[in-house]
Amino acid sequence: MAASKDTVKIIRVRVTEGRTGLLFAESEDLQGLLVAEPDMASLWEKVPEAIQDHHRAMGASVIVKRATHRDPSHHTFAAIPEEMITREAARH
Repeated sequence: MAASKDTVKIIRVRVTEGRTGLLFAESEDLQGLLVAEPDMASLWEKVPEAIQDHHRAMGASVIVKRATHRDPSHHTFAAIPEEMITREAARH
């Protein structure tokens, strides 16, 4: 489901390692998200792009940023609607 124009969507990403050493990033919060890369640096480069692509396919344009979260089993990202950022910037 894409983020609405007024809602920041939190996406928790779980990383697992496959039998061949390839790392997989998946999320229960964003059905269909699957990124596979050989190392963590490449994975963290591709995950935000995949989240943006997923939202774009649903008709929404978002900025994706890493977020802090206390759950050690997940890495957290925030998908922020571009319209929300533009509207807030105009207010200031």
